[in-house]
Amino acid sequence: RHLRPYFQSHQVIVKTDYPIKQILRKPGLARRMIAWSVELSEFGIQYESRGALKAQCLADFVAELTPTSANEPQVWTLHVDGSSNSKGGGAGIFLEGPNQVTLEKSLKFNFKVTNNQAEYEALLAGLRLARDLGARIVSCNSDSKLMVEQLSGTYQAKDVLLQRYFHVASHQISSFDEFTIQHVP
Repeated sequence: RHLRPYFQSHQVIVKTDYPIKQILRKPGLARRMIAWSVELSEFGIQYESRGALKAQCLADFVAELTPTSANEPQVWTLHVDGSSNSKGGGAGIFLEGPNQVTLEKSLKFNFKVTNNQAEYEALLAGLRLARDLGARIVSCNSDSKLMVEQLSGTYQAKDVLLQRYFHVASHQISSFDEFTIQHVP
C-alpha cells in the first residue's frame, strides 16, 4: 500500500529466471499467488526472463573473492598506543590486515596503570585480536620506546610488573610465525 505511488508512476519489470508456472501449480502457494496477482494486476507489472550473466561480471566477482595464494605472505600491521592519567587509562588499537581490512578498537581500563603498563595492555589486546583473526605474520608499531626496546632485547625489564607484562607479551608473540616491532615517534 505504501508503494502504490511508485508502482503507479513507473513501469515495473521483474527479471527472474525462476519458473513462475511451477509456483502456481503448488496448491498451498497457488491461493497466495492468486491473491497477490489480483492485488498487483492494476499496476501492469511485467515479468521477463533474466539474461545470462556477462562473462566480465563473473570474472570480476571471482577475482575479487578468490583468496590470495598461500605462497604470498599475509602481513598484518598492528598500531598500538596506551596512555594513563590521574582519571584512568586507556588504549587504542588499529589492525590492518590483507586486502586493506582494518579494525579499530579503543579500551578503557578500570584499574590504575602507568603509561608503560597501558602500552603493554594495548599490545596484548592487539596481539589477541590479530591471533583471533588468524594472523600469522604481524608487524607492530608503537610509540613506546621502552616497550619496543624491551621486546627487541635491547633493554631489560627491571620493574617487577613490567617483567610480567614482558613475559606475557613474549609468550603471545611466540604464537606467530613472524613478528616485528618498530618504534614510531
